[in-house]
Amino acid sequence: MLYNVFGDVFLIPIVVKNILIKLEENGFEAYLVGGFVRDYLLNRNTNDFDIATNALPKDVIEIFGPSKKKIEYGSYNLKLDDFNVDITTYRKEEGYKNCKPVNLEYTSNLILDAKRRDFTINALYMNKNGEIIDPLEVLEDTKKKKLKMIGNSRIRFQEDPVRILRAIRFACIYDLKLDKDIIRAIKKEKKNLMLLSKERIKKELDLILLNDGFSYLKRLHLLAVLGVESQKIVYVEDLAGLWAQIITNEEYPKAKNFKKREKSIADQLNCGTIDLLSLYKNGYYDTRIVCTILKIPLKKLDKLEASLPIHSRKDLAYSIQEIEQISNVHGKELGSLLNCLEDAILKGKLENTKESIELFLKR
Repeated sequence: MLYNVFGDVFLIPIVVKNILIKLEENGFEAYLVGGFVRDYLLNRNTNDFDIATNALPKDVIEIFGPSKKKIEYGSYNLKLDDFNVDITTYRKEEGYKNCKPVNLEYTSNLILDAKRRDFTINALYMNKNGEIIDPLEVLEDTKKKKLKMIGNSRIRFQEDPVRILRAIRFACIYDLKLDKDIIRAIKKEKKNLMLLSKERIKKELDLILLNDGFSYLKRLHLLAVLGVESQKIVYVEDLAGLWAQIITNEEYPKAKNFKKREKSIADQLNCGTIDLLSLYKNGYYDTRIVCTILKIPLKKLDKLEASLPIHSRKDLAYSIQEIEQISNVHGKELGSLLNCLEDAILKGKLENTKESIELFLKR
């Protein structure tokens, strides 16, 4: 569910507010932090609920019951109604290995909890009354729409290089200006991106691409280290359509159906145009994406769509089972035969009637 922010009118969902109240009633501090506060300050809709508290995980379990998820890094997950809330104990972190903190220590100090976070925009807290708590005095950066790092940017990127991509993601999603220190550190530490798994990189790249952030990757000279050869893409509101424009020498993990769509769109882009065959094979939606990228008028697409004699094999005058019986062809050969049949109908060489198809099959 989404909660809108309109000027001074602000609403913390009552279910989430009750969690804050319950923690306080048990003698603990409790604040919303991270995404919810960030989105509120930047006037965006949000459904991201993270709570920071000085209650230890055992205290949280005692108050809310056993967690259905494993507690990691002091984070307890709670699901109430349609809400997903993470309750995390204040902590400080020292030393990183494999992009994860080696030493983690719970603390009751809010300032120490704020200092272990990555960007100043994520170090702002909110109490149950909607009042902002700013332990590091960084609220002004957010108001000026600046993205700044907490601590030394180069060290923070060395600890976990994914922060490089997170910085770009935040910049393009929230229309923030990257701090000069962050830009310098990215250029110095970008090689460390190669230490990340392809899964982590792909997750961030998806969000960057969907928020029209490809130009950031190019401007900060990150394409080569990410294994990307493309220099420009046309923005479309479809992830497969965006990846179809990217030439990469890296094998990023993608779902089977996603890869199929990506390839079909890329094949049409390589042809440079659309026709009845490509429309029939790839469908209206993906072909429309191709038209947007190639700047082909949608009138041409709609005209082709209206002239399609068949839209799928279900439209054939004979069913696939009947064609198999008539032709006595099976398996892969049947697939080839159906392709020939569809091709002939789409090219206007054969009418989609039982008589014409039967004659075609007998020949």
